[in-house]
Amino acid sequence: MESVLILLIDACCFLLAWMVHIIIYPTLKQIDSSRFNAYHAWYTNRITWFVGPLMISQVLVHGFALIENQGAIEFVFAGLVGLTWVITGLRAVPMHAKLSRDGQDDTVISSLLRANLQRSLVWTAIMALSLTTYWP
Repeated sequence: MESVLILLIDACCFLLAWMVHIIIYPTLKQIDSSRFNAYHAWYTNRITWFVGPLMISQVLVHGFALIENQGAIEFVFAGLVGLTWVITGLRAVPMHAKLSRDGQDDTVISSLLRANLQRSLVWTAIMALSLTTYWP
């Protein structure tokens, strides 16, 4: 059951990351500038209810797996999950704060897309590793 939960959480993070990258963040450039601040506030308030619990859940399930079985693979998972938090905290969150403060800025949105691509690639690696580790 534990492996199913890990796979589910990793799959959700993987899918959400790519949906954000392919659909949501590019839309930030398409929003009319007069509506951008309202849309960005609306979006960030709602997406947090999905991203926050998923990222916390991923830390917990991989943290428990690491405590339970301190093998090399668990340390790799811990490093990759930690990397998603570093990219989020040091890159994505400050860019969202800048967009909230200063409004629509294509340069910041492009930087946000690059940061999210990094996260999406890390979550892809986590998903691939999760499939090879936990898939029956």
